[in-house]
Amino acid sequence: MKRGIYIHIPFCVKKCNYCAFLSFDAYTSPRKEYTDALVRETELRASLTEDRETVDTVYIGGGTPSVLDVSQLRDIMHAVNECYDVKPDAEITLEANPATLGIKDGVTLAKLQAYRYMGINRLSMGVQAMDNARLDRLGRIHTKENVTRDMELIRKKGFDNVSLDLMFSVPGETTADALADLKEVIGFGPEHISCYSLQIEEGTPFGDMAANGELIEVSDEEDRATYHEICRILRESGYEHYEISNFAKPGYRSRHNSLYWNMDDYIGLGLGASGFTGGVRYKNTEDLEEYIALISEGRLPTAEEHVNTAFDNISEAVFTGLRRTEGVTYEEAADAYFRAPDAEGSRPEDSEACRDLFRKVFAEAEKEAEEYAERGLLIIDEKGLRLTEQGIDISNSIMSLFV
Repeated sequence: MKRGIYIHIPFCVKKCNYCAFLSFDAYTSPRKEYTDALVRETELRASLTEDRETVDTVYIGGGTPSVLDVSQLRDIMHAVNECYDVKPDAEITLEANPATLGIKDGVTLAKLQAYRYMGINRLSMGVQAMDNARLDRLGRIHTKENVTRDMELIRKKGFDNVSLDLMFSVPGETTADALADLKEVIGFGPEHISCYSLQIEEGTPFGDMAANGELIEVSDEEDRATYHEICRILRESGYEHYEISNFAKPGYRSRHNSLYWNMDDYIGLGLGASGFTGGVRYKNTEDLEEYIALISEGRLPTAEEHVNTAFDNISEAVFTGLRRTEGVTYEEAADAYFRAPDAEGSRPEDSEACRDLFRKVFAEAEKEAEEYAERGLLIIDEKGLRLTEQGIDISNSIMSLFV
């Protein structure tokens, strides 16, 4: 089984109009105190196991991790390497936003060089749009010119694994607008592209505007039409559609995110971070002051903890596995089931027995699943289940059968 580390950096220059993620103002928040606490949490989590654990991936997300000082990020990476056995070929990702890497080219290049020295070998950039008016509407701090400049400098500094995020179905945006953005982003030649449909969340500026009738959401019909065109264009451009929202050139799938969809272990570090280790799911406190205080007392900042049952495991394996275009196999589901401490017996040796186990556990869902299959939304065969491209449009309804 593979293992990853997720590190949450909850600071941003400015909160975007659509953002409901856990983040705080980068300039007024105690960044140094938080970094020190994060280093200490890394040590505390590592001390929970007798043996030094091996790590296949590290993902530093946020927030906007690139707002941290280089020295702060260096301290975090040093702690990770001191406490864990990070594989030489580990995928180490840093999320960054355009315009946060530096204003002057020389400053940006120096920062990128420092990242490389730390072992960071993959950058994930939040582009979201390639039109300045729409970027302003979204509340982003960068321009399309910033994206172009940063991509040139990133390549100049030798990063050969770059992921770019795009958002579509932005209010006021047409399908043609979204596809024009996509074609510009493809022109940068990123190894990975993530495309997300904008979701209006309560408690955000967009949420308030929608509630007051000041913002008109894109219709479901246009949203789905745009999505399918995006899928077609990316496939024709040489990208594998390997997960609902993710596309990669061959060999460049996100190894870290794949841990989540494959039910592998991952250690969550930082404010509000979640982890799944040894069959236990946990979540850290979302209170910044409490997080720092608990760690200063030598205590873990865990706010929630749940020991997965066999049903939890197989349910999550199917739910997350269906996000992948290849779907989930009965053998993968059985592996997850028998990993739980309350599972009786042992994992069947042959695939047919794994299928029988699957049908037994989800007997109540079988009829509805077959109805989806008859409608061309779900493929059920001797190996497992997978969504069709049309099935992705109602993926939540299909996945809910197995929860």
